[in-house]
Amino acid sequence: MGLDLQKLAAAKLWLISEAPTSAMASVAHNAAAPRDLPYLASALYALVPVACDDVDRMTCDEWWRVYINTGWLAQATVGETGEELAHMTWHLLSDHTGRARDQNIDRSTVGDWNRATDATVAHTLAPDRLSPESMQTATTLGLRPGLSAEQYFASLSRLPVTAEPQGEPQQPPSGGCGSGADGLFRLHERGPDADVAAITSLDAREIRRKVSIGYEEHTLARGDQPGDALRSITQTLEPTVRWEPILTAAVRRATSWAAGRGEYTYSRPSRRGGSTAGVILPGQHRPVPRLSIVVDTSASVDDKLLERALGEVDGAIAALGISGASVTVFSVDAAVQTVNRVRKAKDAQLVGAGGTDLRIGLGAADAQRPRPDVVIIFTDGDTPWPETQLPNVAVVAALLGRNSAHLPPTPSWVMRVECILDF
Repeated sequence: MGLDLQKLAAAKLWLISEAPTSAMASVAHNAAAPRDLPYLASALYALVPVACDDVDRMTCDEWWRVYINTGWLAQATVGETGEELAHMTWHLLSDHTGRARDQNIDRSTVGDWNRATDATVAHTLAPDRLSPESMQTATTLGLRPGLSAEQYFASLSRLPVTAEPQGEPQQPPSGGCGSGADGLFRLHERGPDADVAAITSLDAREIRRKVSIGYEEHTLARGDQPGDALRSITQTLEPTVRWEPILTAAVRRATSWAAGRGEYTYSRPSRRGGSTAGVILPGQHRPVPRLSIVVDTSASVDDKLLERALGEVDGAIAALGISGASVTVFSVDAAVQTVNRVRKAKDAQLVGAGGTDLRIGLGAADAQRPRPDVVIIFTDGDTPWPETQLPNVAVVAALLGRNSAHLPPTPSWVMRVECILDF
């Protein structure tokens, strides 16, 4: 028996078409009314249907193929078919494959992961009355609605799991929604090199971007923002990049630049001096980079975030392996309050709570003798800056703020790193 492609086409149209204007035909009162989800069009029409009687209803793989039981499809209504298509589509749009691999999902944990992802998809589908009856929800699992798949998995995976028999290789799992939901290949799936159409990771990324734009507009207009789906959409449109490795890289880059500026000295003659009779050539000396840290201790600075950022700087300095490295820390508000020379930035005594003028702190760092090679500034950015760059000094500015905070501009000669605390 072949696939009923007409029913699949009708189900896709049912999902994306606008409902009639009659109040009795609205989605809220008429289960047969179209769902009015036009933003799903690019994803739905990218799906590759494959007839497969090894599945109960419908599953998907990571190449956007949907495996459909032909007997089930023949008996299913257009609405039931649309529900399953939407179910599979949200697994793919949410990149549950990639996220499962981030969680190291294997056969022993795949059941918990499938329940966790289905709970998030059910929450997404519920406002449009699309959740298949067989799907578990957060409520049926005894969990709070609106969380992410990872949060649900963390709760569910604390339950006892059945150990795999010792000495036996793990077999591909059966059941579930397919590798498109958990990243684990099934025997009925065709694989990336099969002679069947497939969506590449680049194509999938573009589909997610298109759906994200339409979905955001749709949910803002409707006032409904279902949990994990909105997180995936927001991450697609405005990806969150962890600031810790960026700050570490900036400190390393600035310090490496300073360490690479070798100085010539006659206290260590050049090894090539023997090639020129009667002439002593200077050798090159690479001094330990001199670091100064200017900390904005005004009342507006987030102490919790400051502590984390200082710890990242300490880690970066330690990872560079610079023996004998020490730093001078200036705590500054409207004046220089304290100056500490410490082995670790976090050991500095920080004093202050007034206004902010980092020009004073930078001036104090520049007045040091010997002068610093690298200055690292921690501030919320609400400060005046010097008009000109400190000569021969690499400056890194770690701007501290809470989620959605607007951080002020910084001079072009500063390596700017935005350190945002997301809670």
